[in-house]
Amino acid sequence: MANIPKTMKAIRLHEYGGDYRFHDDIPVPSNLDDYEVLIAIKSAGFCHTEMLVRDGIFKAKQLPLIPSHEPTGIIVAMGTKVSNEFKLGDRVGALNLSHSCGQCPDCLNGKPLYCEDFNATGITIDGAFAEYQKADSHWLVPLPDEISFEQGAPLMCAGATVFNAIERCALKKGEILAIVGLGALGHLAVQFAKCMEFKVVAIDNRPEPLELVQNLKYSPDLTIDSSQIDATNAIEQINTLQSITTPKNYPGADVTLVLTDPIVAYTYALAITKKHGTMVVVGQPREPIQIEFRDLIFRDITVKGSLLSSIESARRMVKFVAKHGIQTEIKTYSLEEVPNKMMEDFHSANMKGKLVVNVSL
Repeated sequence: MANIPKTMKAIRLHEYGGDYRFHDDIPVPSNLDDYEVLIAIKSAGFCHTEMLVRDGIFKAKQLPLIPSHEPTGIIVAMGTKVSNEFKLGDRVGALNLSHSCGQCPDCLNGKPLYCEDFNATGITIDGAFAEYQKADSHWLVPLPDEISFEQGAPLMCAGATVFNAIERCALKKGEILAIVGLGALGHLAVQFAKCMEFKVVAIDNRPEPLELVQNLKYSPDLTIDSSQIDATNAIEQINTLQSITTPKNYPGADVTLVLTDPIVAYTYALAITKKHGTMVVVGQPREPIQIEFRDLIFRDITVKGSLLSSIESARRMVKFVAKHGIQTEIKTYSLEEVPNKMMEDFHSANMKGKLVVNVSL
């Protein structure tokens, strides 16, 4: 820990429902365990989940808490048993998992992502809105030189989450994926899916995100404004993307991927999903999702969720982004701007893309 300062700048949440506060005298994390690294944070993303923590829906181990679970930076200290894959000075990002229990059925069955006794940086323990953050080296993602720190930060949750979700869709090339919700995850999902050679339908009810995806390097095959086009007419438009029209084709999208919270989005997504198709849930609405028995029984719709990402999927995603030159639409801030300017922008109806804090660029 030589040459590392004793204190640092950081943002903290002090009480649920309260505002973030900027500090310049927070102790730098110390006492690394065998498998931990200390990252000098360069950039860190702001995620919708941060609001669930702020409002007390997700509980921290204790308050005050440093938010953000989308870190990128440089390794400046390492525990004694960190894999020799990593060394001091490496550019990395990290997923938010930390110290899964290793004893529960999920851990013992190779599914530590679902461990119910793990810590999550920025959610249950301190995260990346600080000059330094501890991270579990089992969840480190090497960051290629082709990806900047500020472009890499959103990939550590938004990118990893939606890439994993698309992989779970199990689509074949040329099949139709409808993406409902074109926010931070959605505009990345459009690009991932296009590069995977699926037919992509991008759906939202806000003009700014719809315009954004139409101007992407990898733009969707079809955009639909759900405030103007009902599900019946949407299906008609989606059907035009089918490579070959035959009586055997089912109307609608092969898979719908829901990346937003309003309950109406799930109703719309179910309606445009083809018979025997799949709806994948990534959004985290605060109200129960309404699913009619007819969708499950008579239309044989499969509904499943997707949680963050395995470390293997996250590493594939970062290489995929570097290979295809995929870009995240970002707006950047300093740490000092988080409590007021960034939060004001986050709540704006015109918000699009991803908010990123440049901590030490």
